[in-house]
Formats: sequence, C-alpha cells, structure tokens
Amino acid sequence: MTVPTMSNGSEEHREERGPALLSVHRPVRYREAEQRFSTALQRRLDELLRGERNRLMLLRKYPDEPNRIGVMNTVGVDPASLRVRIVERLIRDALLFLHADPHGGPCSQVHDGNGDLVETRKFTTKFPHIVIERIDVFDAESGETHHIQWSAMRMQNQRAATRINRMLDAANLGLDVVKLFI
Repeated sequence: MTVPTMSNGSEEHREERGPALLSVHRPVRYREAEQRFSTALQRRLDELLRGERNRLMLLRKYPDEPNRIGVMNTVGVDPASLRVRIVERLIRDALLFLHADPHGGPCSQVHDGNGDLVETRKFTTKFPHIVIERIDVFDAESGETHHIQWSAMRMQNQRAATRINRMLDAANLGLDVVKLFI
C-alpha cells in the first residue's frame, strides 16, 4: 500500500515493507559490469535448474580480506569494476533462493597435504536434485580460515532422466493407442 505523506510541502511515498515478491521497491543501481554479472548469474542459475549445468561456483570469501571475494568467471566483465557489496548481495540472494536447510549434512574433513584442513558440508535446497556445497579451508596448525566457498551442484543428471521419462511416456502413449483399437 502506498501512503502519500507531506514533508516540507512536497508529496513523498512510503513503501509498505513485506516479502520481496509483493513489495514495491526502487531499482538497484548497478554499474554496467554488475548488470552483465547479474544477467550471467541468472542465466547460469536457470541452466542449473533446467539440468543444463551440473555445477555452479557461487562465492568464495576470504575472512582475513573483507574486500576480496571470488566469483564465477564472466566473459566481458572486468572484476575490478564490480563492487564487493553488490556482488555479495547478488550471490546471497541466489543462495537464499536455493537454500532450504539451515543445518546441513555431516561435515567431512580431510588434510590436503599442503598444511591445510578442508571441511565440506552439503545443504539441501528446495529443488530435489540440487545441493549447496560449502567448503571451508583452514590452516591445519592455527585453525585460521583461509577461505570459504559455496557452490550449487546437481546430484543427478536431469537430462538423462528426462530423456528416459520421455521415451517411457511415448511407449505408454503407444500402448494406449493400441488398446483403443483392440
């Protein structure tokens, strides 16, 4: 609901706060490179959901370097022209869009042979065959976090399953047609 208010003689509008789906909002002020990045992120997320992509690296954070993040390579986007807070928000929104389980599965742990300790944990999503994988890399001696990485990955090959289901549907349809003439 928009409620006109008077402030210093000019009319302003307040926006009702609520779910992002229904609320009115102002446009996000992306730079040109951030627009290209956001479009590429959405396209790759759609590919993952359709089964055309099996893995999507979303974000890598470096706790000791708050102004440094790692993201997917995007053709035509100079990483230096991206603002960390904007890109983090885009990735956070993608993770929250997928995410369903706040607790995650068991934490597996291995030494990588280079003095680092690697922990991996998977989180379920709203989509049956997609999980979010979180990988934390620590210094094995001090326990300091080197980086944390989040990826979305498909656990079943959707394309193969879809082809098999289409063939079964066609065979069943053929049987139904034969039954009509018998």
